[in-house]
Amino acid sequence: MNIFSKILLAATLTTVASSCSSFLDINTNPNAATSVTPDQLLANALVSTGANYTNYNSYTSFFAGFWGKANGVSGYNVERAYNYTSTYQQVLWTGIYDNLQDYQLIRTSSVASSYPNHAAIARIMQAYDYLLLVDQYGDIPYTNALQGATNTTPTFDKADAIYKDLIVQLKGAISDINAATSAAKPGTEDVVFGGGTAGMTKWKQFANSLRLRILLRQSSTSNGTLNAYVATEMAALQASTEGYITTDVVVQPGYAGSSGQQNPFYNTYGFAVGSSATVSTYRFILPTNYLVNLFQNNNDTRLVQEFRPVDGTTTTYKGTNLGEPLPPDYLQGSTFQAALAGQPAGTFAGTFLRSPSQPTVLMLLAEHLFSKSEAEFRGLITTGDAKTDYLNGIRASYQTTYRSGTAPAAVAATAESEAYLAANATNGLVNWEATTTRSTDQYGNLLASGATRTVSTLEKILTQKWLAENTFASTEAYDDYRRTSLPNIPISLEASQPALGIPTRLLYPQVEINTNGANVTAASAGITQYSRLFWDPQ
Repeated sequence: MNIFSKILLAATLTTVASSCSSFLDINTNPNAATSVTPDQLLANALVSTGANYTNYNSYTSFFAGFWGKANGVSGYNVERAYNYTSTYQQVLWTGIYDNLQDYQLIRTSSVASSYPNHAAIARIMQAYDYLLLVDQYGDIPYTNALQGATNTTPTFDKADAIYKDLIVQLKGAISDINAATSAAKPGTEDVVFGGGTAGMTKWKQFANSLRLRILLRQSSTSNGTLNAYVATEMAALQASTEGYITTDVVVQPGYAGSSGQQNPFYNTYGFAVGSSATVSTYRFILPTNYLVNLFQNNNDTRLVQEFRPVDGTTTTYKGTNLGEPLPPDYLQGSTFQAALAGQPAGTFAGTFLRSPSQPTVLMLLAEHLFSKSEAEFRGLITTGDAKTDYLNGIRASYQTTYRSGTAPAAVAATAESEAYLAANATNGLVNWEATTTRSTDQYGNLLASGATRTVSTLEKILTQKWLAENTFASTEAYDDYRRTSLPNIPISLEASQPALGIPTRLLYPQVEINTNGANVTAASAGITQYSRLFWDPQ
């Protein structure tokens, strides 16, 4: 397997665990160093995962219906026409396999037995990484992967078999943590949960929330055998005593407004170090009209936190339809809102571009709560209350959108979230009991007739989940759309095969074809970007 090498680890290895700045050096290669221990590897591996997930979300934001291309910008031809090739988004494959190798070294190093909690965290994060790969590519190298020179041409495992083993790995990691009660706990190198006993409890809860994500992804097919498996595993998850996440799961290694230390999304779509002018990439992206209209139709104030008004206005918001020939440019449209110096406190906080030191999301609490609400509503989980989790999902999203610092300790009603619920007391896309909403065209524009349509509870849940996952978790929104066809995201106006809709998977990358061609050929027979994964209803 073609796993790109990183730059050799510098001679300052012994200071890695104590230096915040080194946590951000994801270009070092722990695999090339024989003297490092798991505690010296963990932070860098977690930071790499955050950067990889940022890349995944940038790709899926187009196909999940959140982003479109601004005028005056070249490129984005694949996103507009859906003409995939084997060279498109190769970094999603190589970045994750490289990261998986980092976690593998934590688990298999000569001193790994002295660091059981670190190894358990690596086991959880490998499940997280493999899930990203399977959900975009289907069958991938798994059982025989990560063996380095021992096996450079691993065979591909079936996606459904990998899914089942990911559940095994997550349950095993929880057992590993429980068995390591007297072992040393990670310290500051745990840049997700902060280390210590409390941190390990949160890792177990994260593992359970990942189990729910995986099982729910498989739950919408007509495959009776798969449905029985999901039911059994959902019951086991429900019986678990570890619980679930209670706040956003984020990576925070000490991002800062210094060279090489800025939050990766902020660095790509916001501001260069020390600059008050946005980077060029900031001008490339506009929200879709579908997203803007859904916000506006529902009196949703998350819009003003996430995107800025059209230049020269304070209340006008405009997006684009993906693939339209002449979209607005960044001054005519609504680019990302940013927290700029000199703005009044609490005004236009800039959810996505809050500061160079903002954390990187691995899982949103809102996603988990909406997933739990769906599972409860459908009877996949028989404890808990679907309505309560749904409302708390909205509240968690508002807390993520409006917060100025770190994630809150627990879900709470805020003035903004309660105003949103009150403003939509009869809107079936927001209110739990309401059953109708105003009819719109395919881009979310309200029809002048004022006609209404019926809204199912599942559409209600998936629509609010989609809104909560905008940009920070577009990958999950894209996966849910493939699974449920909700919400009704418009396809690109330039789609080369419009009857086939939005693509459903990536093609295997050229870097893997070049080094593992025979196995890629066997795995890709008959595969196109419209081939459905095993969990995607046929």
